[in-house]
Amino acid sequence: MPKEREDLQSALQQLEKIVEDLSKKDVDVEAGLEKFREGVTLIKICRGQLQKAENEFKKLKSELDIKEAEGADGEEEEEGDEPVNPKDIPF
Repeated sequence: MPKEREDLQSALQQLEKIVEDLSKKDVDVEAGLEKFREGVTLIKICRGQLQKAENEFKKLKSELDIKEAEGADGEEEEEGDEPVNPKDIPF
């Protein structure tokens, strides 16, 4: 995923440059429109990269949750750690 991170960083830097360029007072309409198109493309790239990262995070979290659940189910109870039935309490 380091390559994807570099791509995301690069796209964000390019977007910052575009915003800076479009913030100038003397922007040509055609050049501004082209920069805007480029920005939209970069935003789509960023969203895709972020979606991949989010999916990977969810997958890893799910795997962790499954392992924790298996660990809780697979633990052996020690003698004396049996659950107490409320009916067995003498009062």
